[in-house]
Amino acid sequence: MSRKFSLGGIVLLILGGIAPVSRAQATAQSPAPALAKNCIGKANKAKISAYVVLLRLRWDLYAKWKETGKWPDDPEANKALEGHSEYWSKQLKDGRAVLAGAMGGEYWDNAALIVFEAASLEEAQTFANNDPAVKAHAFQAQVRPFDVFWVTNKFAPGAEACSEEKPVQPK
Repeated sequence: MSRKFSLGGIVLLILGGIAPVSRAQATAQSPAPALAKNCIGKANKAKISAYVVLLRLRWDLYAKWKETGKWPDDPEANKALEGHSEYWSKQLKDGRAVLAGAMGGEYWDNAALIVFEAASLEEAQTFANNDPAVKAHAFQAQVRPFDVFWVTNKFAPGAEACSEEKPVQPK
């Protein structure tokens, strides 16, 4: 009976016999390296040139909401706000949106903001104007250039706070 070996099989046989010796020798010669920590810090390597859209709820909707404590029954505005959420979720999935949030509290000038990337101010304005809630005039939108200097990586799997202890200098 003749045996056939491929070149890859021969290489694996050779490496299989050598590797355990090499690993054993390496372990005996130097301690295993410490596992690198995934310390909380910047997620981005450089400044992100982006835009921010400030969104304010139409005054009459806001006033009715605050006066009654209930969201006004405005089917057109409700449909537009639902479309707004879908629109910006798509921008997030497409890699364009960086962050979104809304100001809390009982202030008359509360705004929501969305930081997103666009090639120019004109393109950014177009993205904001295509928001269904802006088109339906449920939100007023203002677009401005916005430089993102850093974004935290603290929500990445395994990220942890790391102290930066300085080694003690001998005297």
